[in-house]
Amino acid sequence: MFQPDPTPWQAAAACAGLSPAVVFARRERQAAPALRACAVCPVARECEAAVAPAENWFDGVCAGRLWRNGRPVKPRSRAGATRPGGGPAPLDARSVAAQLDAVLTGGLPARTGGHRD
Repeated sequence: MFQPDPTPWQAAAACAGLSPAVVFARRERQAAPALRACAVCPVARECEAAVAPAENWFDGVCAGRLWRNGRPVKPRSRAGATRPGGGPAPLDARSVAAQLDAVLTGGLPARTGGHRD
């Protein structure tokens, strides 16, 4: 069966080599590699325009966010992540990628009790 070559933006996507189980994961922990890839992806805008996650009840990672049923999932907050004026600190792609790397490599201390994914 003929399979067309991916469009140029798809070939340039940082997630191109990741498992579909990672890209279409519904939980942050399983989706972490795809979220890290999105943080540095040169075609995130093209991806979001093509996938249109909010219009298609999408589940998975698209354009740097985790989506469930077409709605962006609010990232879990970290203790101490507040700014001087109060409220949560603003997130940027690099800090999210660094936090995910730390969690996956065991760089953060283990939590005791509480909710687990």
